[in-house]
Amino acid sequence: MTSAVWDAPPASEDELVRRAAALAGVTLRELAAKLGRPVPADLRRAKGFVGQLVELGLGAVAGSRAGPDFAHLGIELKTLPVDATGRPVESTFVCTIALDRVGDVEWERSPVRAKLARVLFVPVEGERERPVGERRLGAPLLWSPSPLE
Repeated sequence: MTSAVWDAPPASEDELVRRAAALAGVTLRELAAKLGRPVPADLRRAKGFVGQLVELGLGAVAGSRAGPDFAHLGIELKTLPVDATGRPVESTFVCTIALDRVGDVEWERSPVRAKLARVLFVPVEGERERPVGERRLGAPLLWSPSPLE
């Protein structure tokens, strides 16, 4: 594992990707220890633990705001639980919208469009039988939708 955990936001997209790549192979227990955070025994009551831990480790400051996690870069972070073959084991949450606002929000200005415009996916071992602390982070993937998507 890298000897640094970043408490300041990355200055560029390249820096963010380098930080995420430096965490590949690190267990959640190792990252949590660097950040002084406890690791839950399971994720049933700690659903957002992995994402929040990786956000902290990469220097994100957005928290649960409507915009991307790295707002100054326009990049949303998504941890992606995967099985041994690299296939997702659960769906990925993006954001919510109040039902009374659905008809008033245009796609071009919507929070979901802002979050999905540029996404840094960080895979994490997600088999339920693997203890949370032993799950490793994988190599990140920076993604943007094509014009057709």
